[in-house]
Amino acid sequence: MSGYSEDDIRRAAEAREWLIKQISDKQEEVERFRTILSIIDDLLKQGSFKAAASIGFAAAGSAFTAQVQETHQAASARPQTAPTMKANDNKDIRPLKRAKDDFWLASAEVLPNSVLIIPAPGLSLNVNTPPFKSFFLNRILDGMKNKDAGQSIKEPDTFNYRVEDENGIIKRIVINNYRDKDRLQEIFNTSSWVFTRMLEKS
Repeated sequence: MSGYSEDDIRRAAEAREWLIKQISDKQEEVERFRTILSIIDDLLKQGSFKAAASIGFAAAGSAFTAQVQETHQAASARPQTAPTMKANDNKDIRPLKRAKDDFWLASAEVLPNSVLIIPAPGLSLNVNTPPFKSFFLNRILDGMKNKDAGQSIKEPDTFNYRVEDENGIIKRIVINNYRDKDRLQEIFNTSSWVFTRMLEKS
């Protein structure tokens, strides 16, 4: 006999489950840090900042990090408290807004297994305007898609998306099988940030 009671084994199993969850949570946190780092790298590569030597690299990095954190925090807070636009329809429609001034960028209609992101009326966002393809599609959405593929999730339950446009102008983005709230929140955060940057480049 091992000398361990059934209670010992049960507690060890519970501790194992807790440790697995902690590891998973930390991995998600690391991924979010990597996302912010990627945003900084992309912006620096595109020459959005002056030369670091002329303004002080540390100061520029600190200012931009604060800007990114402000964008993510503001975007995280609004969807949780935003009311549905049509309560009678039982639709969960959330506004996606620019962090600095609450400018309406898009609406996100949340369904049980999908989310539709529709640019605000009068807003012309071209699929070829950076960083839509390079960051939002290729890095964020394709990253989620590849993660599902690595977990052996079978069709039709894998994460997938499509962009519907008219002459290059985004009409809506359909994202299927987002599955969890953290992933949905990341979609909201990054889409708001990307749409803001696209407007600046238009």
